[in-house]
Amino acid sequence: MPAPQPAVLPAAPGAPLPAAPSSDPTGTETSRRLLGAEPDPRALTLWGSSSMCSEGGDESTPLPIRIHEHLALSAAPASVHSFGVGATRSAHTLLMRGLDTPRVTPIGESVRAADGIVQVPVALDPALAPAGPLRIPGTISGAAGVLDGSSGSWFFTADDAARDPGGALLGDMVEGVFTSALAEVADASRQVLWMGKNNILDVAGVLSDTQRMWDAAQTPEEDTLVLGQWRTEADPDGSPTGDAVGDVNTEQARRYGKHFLDLQQLLTGEAGLRCSPLAPLALLEQGSTQDALERGVVPPLLVAADGIHLNGWGNLAVSWALVRRMRELGWL
Repeated sequence: MPAPQPAVLPAAPGAPLPAAPSSDPTGTETSRRLLGAEPDPRALTLWGSSSMCSEGGDESTPLPIRIHEHLALSAAPASVHSFGVGATRSAHTLLMRGLDTPRVTPIGESVRAADGIVQVPVALDPALAPAGPLRIPGTISGAAGVLDGSSGSWFFTADDAARDPGGALLGDMVEGVFTSALAEVADASRQVLWMGKNNILDVAGVLSDTQRMWDAAQTPEEDTLVLGQWRTEADPDGSPTGDAVGDVNTEQARRYGKHFLDLQQLLTGEAGLRCSPLAPLALLEQGSTQDALERGVVPPLLVAADGIHLNGWGNLAVSWALVRRMRELGWL
């Protein structure tokens, strides 16, 4: 939300009117920017799956390193909305962004949970299987609520206004087109996209879904930064997933230019491994690093114990690179 503005004190009674300002600006450009009124800063919205949630970021570093927290500090007073959800695929990101608006139909009786919340099991058309702890606020036929896939099945939980006095969900409120409420939050935002690793073998689908997110920005050629994928031990050179990561990265680098951040290069290239946040690790002097680089994968000292997420050091390097690129783009 916009930074609070200082209150303007009224002039004392009988005080003379201030002299008309000079047509010549005073002070330096920097001082005028600091003291003058600036437009409201653009919000930043982060989309993706578990990597965008910084899963694994609580490992290896003295304090947890979460990318959205670093960006919030760097972008202040602009708002940073973190909409990454673990285990999701690129199609789920489109649903969250409001670019896909499926028809929702009840498929069973309402269920009252232990906490008293009433849920209706629903089906989506076109069909999309839920994934991860996905809960999307939105509307169906004008009724506000939450489309909840966190249990492994889709349910719709309507706001109180869609219930009768006894708490039962009104049946006619849960059939119609679902539109995510996150679209309204994102419409005027800049966005960072780190999506598609969980369905990376569908190279064409990942590229298409990312392009749709790009095109949805207010000014597509200026408002989006796409993050590339990186290779884990499960994605070495020559493997199906390793090749898919390379294909997606290569095409996105071609499409988006300076609005693409190559994280595979950051986390396996000499310059990236020597960057200031990673200097304490002396990565290039470690035998485990050299072994990993021979396989084309990210060094183990940057990877969490699960082998598929970055640890705190890896997230610190990504945060550092993100802030640098956002400054180059004039976002910060």
